[in-house]
Amino acid sequence: MNKTIWEFEHSIECNSERSFVWSFWTDVSNWERLEGKAVEWIKIEGAFVQGASGSTKTPGKDAHNWTITQLEPQCFAVIEIPLEGAVFINKMEFVPIDSGRTRITQHFSLYGAKAVDFVEGIQMLETSAPLGLKKLVQAIESVYPSL
Repeated sequence: MNKTIWEFEHSIECNSERSFVWSFWTDVSNWERLEGKAVEWIKIEGAFVQGASGSTKTPGKDAHNWTITQLEPQCFAVIEIPLEGAVFINKMEFVPIDSGRTRITQHFSLYGAKAVDFVEGIQMLETSAPLGLKKLVQAIESVYPSL
């Protein structure tokens, strides 16, 4: 078993039903809009299902390929990004809380023989991920149908 070298987790609450949050988040075109100029493109091959592959291209860098390795619809998805000698994991969880609200939790981890080589660059997520989740919630709530 591989030892996890780095982990980070952040949660935020959203004033939307879990089914709507899931539908919005699994539409990969929304990722591209939310990331803005930080990405050139984000693509998925086929539907957002376990085993599906995709890639993300950031300006001035090679595309990073990723795979949805675990998925339970409306509950969670695990996306793995292979790095040279390491694996970066992004797990998104969606938990209904109360009165049509959802808690979104993003958990990152990094492991592998050369994972330590990537820690410094990946630690920026400790600052940017909470901002990204806030942006995601704002986007969802701006289009969520009023009840």
